[in-house]
Amino acid sequence: MRILLITLTDVLPYAFMKVLNPGNDYCAIVVDDDEKAKKMLENVPQLKEKIFPFYELPECIENFYYDFVLCICDGRFFWNIHNRVSKCGLPRTKFFHVFVGTSNFDIEKTLRYYKEHAAEFKMFATGISYTSVALDVDKFKHKLFNFAVSSQDLYYDYKIAKYVLEVCGGGISSMH
Repeated sequence: MRILLITLTDVLPYAFMKVLNPGNDYCAIVVDDDEKAKKMLENVPQLKEKIFPFYELPECIENFYYDFVLCICDGRFFWNIHNRVSKCGLPRTKFFHVFVGTSNFDIEKTLRYYKEHAAEFKMFATGISYTSVALDVDKFKHKLFNFAVSSQDLYYDYKIAKYVLEVCGGGISSMH
């Protein structure tokens, strides 16, 4: 898949190392500080040449072939970018957003903790911010582990559930 990536320059290293698949094909990478981003990618010429400043976002959306536009940010500029992308006529079905760094949710540590303590839990939950903040784990008859986090997509809900059930045994027993 070809991706048009939009991100903040200071989020770029995190996005490449922790979020994105290294095998992705990028037509353009749109950032707030293109010169700084080019220096960061000095040793990756195939990506360095695809860096563009924010003010060229409309031209990138109009002129490049991509399967979807992916915005990875920490919440500082999402609505600004969302409004800009909408004005460019991009269909909503081609725009995806991933929030990073807005919470201390560290999936690796969380999964490791759950694996070590799975036997203590009878239920688990995954989901977006509604699930994250709406579930009061103390109100359930059985102990619940809440994996939900703001802006988590279905793919990660699935991966978490699969991990819990296959690797950890679920920590789930039949409840009567």
